[in-house]
Amino acid sequence: MRLVKALWLSLVASFMLLALSTAAEATPPSVTFLMYHHVSETTPPVTSVSPDVLREHLTYLRDNNFNVIGIQQALAGVRGETELPDKAIVISFDDAYQNIFTAGRPILKEFNMPWALFVTTDPIGDTPGQYMSWEQLQTLHNEGVVIANHSSDHAHMPRRLEGESEQQWLKRIRENILNAQQQLESRIGITNKLFAYPYGEYNNALKNLVAELGFTAFGQHSGGVGPTTDFQAIPRFAAAGIYANLRTLGTKMAALSFTTHEVHYQDTLLAHTTTRPSLEVELDTSDFYTSQLQCFISGKLHSPVWVANNRFRVVAEHDLPIGRSRYNCTAPSKAKRGRFYWFSMQWIRQDEQGNWPD
Repeated sequence: MRLVKALWLSLVASFMLLALSTAAEATPPSVTFLMYHHVSETTPPVTSVSPDVLREHLTYLRDNNFNVIGIQQALAGVRGETELPDKAIVISFDDAYQNIFTAGRPILKEFNMPWALFVTTDPIGDTPGQYMSWEQLQTLHNEGVVIANHSSDHAHMPRRLEGESEQQWLKRIRENILNAQQQLESRIGITNKLFAYPYGEYNNALKNLVAELGFTAFGQHSGGVGPTTDFQAIPRFAAAGIYANLRTLGTKMAALSFTTHEVHYQDTLLAHTTTRPSLEVELDTSDFYTSQLQCFISGKLHSPVWVANNRFRVVAEHDLPIGRSRYNCTAPSKAKRGRFYWFSMQWIRQDEQGNWPD
């Protein structure tokens, strides 16, 4: 009897292991993008990491079996054009500050990790200052760093000027993006069409324009990146300031991308009177328990409403403040223990004059 019971338990255990293995193999490819700005101890803390903290992050990635890959390999992987390694990470920097070159570059070279730099072109000159010079950008490009477009002037792109029509706004923004691209192509020799929204801000019309121009575009909201990610609104986890702590950043580094079938909302740019936007997401629920999916709004827990077996709705219980806000939704994976699916939507609520803070 004991032998029969032992055999039965062994069969059950084998079946469970097989089920978990099959589920893990069925999990879609996913990659996490990290975003940095300054590498300095004297710049604004909210957008900065010290050289020691950057080294700590890279050490954590190396010692915890993450695979830091190039941005082009990552995009090809989630598109199914090449194989994507497990626990894939992309490191990116914005704004081309001088301290990235002087303090960040040597550390990244020490760890032999690829990275990308999104450049706002207007501040770039022939001599180094607060920002890198064209010669320094050329050096990075020659070393294999992916140099990409971050606009001409780092303006709030969804914001219209006073009295500006939608057509005038679209023309101005088109020229802004294309001028930066032309500068990077002619001065550095880039061939990619990658674009990072200044402040991570976009609305529907801007996303459509970026798609029309043929760019893959990146925001500053949170989430894993996978085959069903919106490629004109790719999330990147901020890794500086209060977000640099590895106790929380480590979980984000291992984030997985929900397989979404439909994401429904009106627009990410909200009128002043639109205070509680609605978000509905239809998604594959096979690798997590719907009861465990939780959302966070302004740092507070918010339980979504499941309107169907695979579709949930989130609406803020309180008015969103003027400026940028997010709905963040996560759920633990069944197959990949200790890892979380992660989805985020950023909103921009305007004041009565159509403005918002930096």
